Amino acid sequence: MLPTRSRTILIALSLFAMVTGRTEGSSVATPVLTASVTVDGETVDLSKYITQNTGSKYASLSADIFVNKNQIIVTGLYNPDPFISFGITTINAGPGPIAYSFAFGTPIVPGLYNTATSTGGVTVTNGASGTSTVANGGLYGPSYISGYGTVGASATNLGVDLGVGAVTATGVPFAVTNTKNFGFTSNTFPLKFYNNLEAVVSYTQTDVGSVASWSGAVTLNNAIPEPTSVIMLGMGTLFLGATHVLRRRVA
Repeated sequence: MLPTRSRTILIALSLFAMVTGRTEGSSVATPVLTASVTVDGETVDLSKYITQNTGSKYASLSADIFVNKNQIIVTGLYNPDPFISFGITTINAGPGPIAYSFAFGTPIVPGLYNTATSTGGVTVTNGASGTSTVANGGLYGPSYISGYGTVGASATNLGVDLGVGAVTATGVPFAVTNTKNFGFTSNTFPLKFYNNLEAVVSYTQTDVGSVASWSGAVTLNNAIPEPTSVIMLGMGTLFLGATHVLRRRVA
């Protein structure tokens, strides 16, 4: 068995490695703010529309573009504490179904996390045919909204997938809306180190001129003190261990 002092040093170094996500001889790429949209297989990078708010930890996303003649309006708010909130509007240029998938990513305070939440909903306005439907589909699986925690290229589904089932607006063309609130879900999991948070939204939409408007958010929470506190805890443990060894020697 290792001497008490050696074991104390290893504990402190292990705590520091968990906080920084680094071990000797390893490196983790620094996360960056990201946003993208994929429309029927064509992906467009939206990162250039992200702005770091002056004097604030928040960053904002605002984009109004056309992809394959479909109009896409996206807003977002990134918080490294961490959460991602988003607003999405898509207007179909064709009858579809057209597959839309959105991905948002933000660097977060590196640390151990064990709780995630998601919330969201959609409003569908019918198009030319008088019957427009939003349904599950696209790149990111069976749910409309998902969250992921990542370290480098390693991504973990946070278990807060939200929203299943079609949402349809039927009636006078361009006049009828149907709103579906998918509510709120949360998940608790074993403590895991993350330095990046991702939110994804994925669906298909039918009908020329139909409109789908989304809002939602994905959040991570940690169940332990802030990373700096953990480092101080590790250093405190190291100090106490050294003091204990010194007292034994004096005795």
